Amino acid sequence: MTSTLQTLAGSEGFPRVSLFFPTHPTYPECQQDPIRLSNGLKEVERQLTQAGWRESDVAELVAEAAARDKDDVFWQYQDEGLAVFIEPGSTRWVKLPQPVPELTVVANRYHIRPLIPILRDKGRFHVLAVTEEGARFFNGTQEGLRQIRVPDMPESAEKVWQRTEFDRDVGFHARDRGQQVGGTDTPQFAALGESPDDYASIVLDHYTRDIAKAVDAHLANSEAPLVLIALPRTLGYLAQHLEYRRVVPDHVAADPGPLSEAELHGKTWPVVEPVLTKERTELRERLRNHVEGEVPDVTRNLEGIIKATEEGRVDTVFVSAGETVWGIYDPTYRVIRIDHAASAENEDLLNFAALRTLAQGGDVRTLPEDVREQLGPVAALYRY
Repeated sequence: MTSTLQTLAGSEGFPRVSLFFPTHPTYPECQQDPIRLSNGLKEVERQLTQAGWRESDVAELVAEAAARDKDDVFWQYQDEGLAVFIEPGSTRWVKLPQPVPELTVVANRYHIRPLIPILRDKGRFHVLAVTEEGARFFNGTQEGLRQIRVPDMPESAEKVWQRTEFDRDVGFHARDRGQQVGGTDTPQFAALGESPDDYASIVLDHYTRDIAKAVDAHLANSEAPLVLIALPRTLGYLAQHLEYRRVVPDHVAADPGPLSEAELHGKTWPVVEPVLTKERTELRERLRNHVEGEVPDVTRNLEGIIKATEEGRVDTVFVSAGETVWGIYDPTYRVIRIDHAASAENEDLLNFAALRTLAQGGDVRTLPEDVREQLGPVAALYRY
């Protein structure tokens, strides 16, 4: 997800449209999701019309997004939230593993703050549970799992077997070698699971390759850890084919077929929990040490943070989840002006600080509640 955030952070100019709304991975709830998109696009039209845009220009800008309104397949394969980022000539869709409030922002820069707690705070993970009978994919938190439909996921190993072409002599054997079966000289091959090892291996290889391709595409905008649970042989093929870089090395070697969501969570949470907490704990400890006056490379001065982002000195910026600081940053004099309310001229300076940090290769996180009172709405860890 970092590359997506950095791409968004590097895009400036009017208009930059940011849409957020909850979606639903199940029917019939998903039928309401296109309506939410339409409502957001109507708000975009209203704001751009007020800014002097012609209706035809607005229609051209949002044409790709508006076309999704009638795409039933698209809405059937959603996660729990969706972000849409639109600029002239480009529309970017980001599926989110948790719901987000409906929000429409039209500005000179993209609004990314709703993404920070979801995609950068390391509190979520994914689970891929695979048997020969099918694959199940889940989003997870400490509280539990929620199953998500993944586009192009193969139904089963048998379905893959039925459409796979094999070399003529690759380990096949006839049920009745040397005899005519079914009135022909064509050998009748054993069913899946009754064939030699090389035959079963080819089927499993194709099956897991198709699963990996579907999962890699689904997780293109994610950085959450992925836990694999399957029998050992299947795990080996999955680990070989998956390109997703956040696969947890400690797989769960078990048959997930008969396991409920609660049972799957019980097996996968102990594996992923240390991965989720390690980096977050280290960053928060540095912030807590600053509160106690022990670390010199932390600041909470917003103007100083924005200046430092332009110099590439910010390693991580933390922004409050529940506060907004309206104002303007003057890059010529390198000063900020704080306003009491939003206006057509100003912007959310916490969002601006996050964008500038990402554009310079830094990271963004939500400011922990236990240090927010001492640090205010923003803090940063410096590289030097």
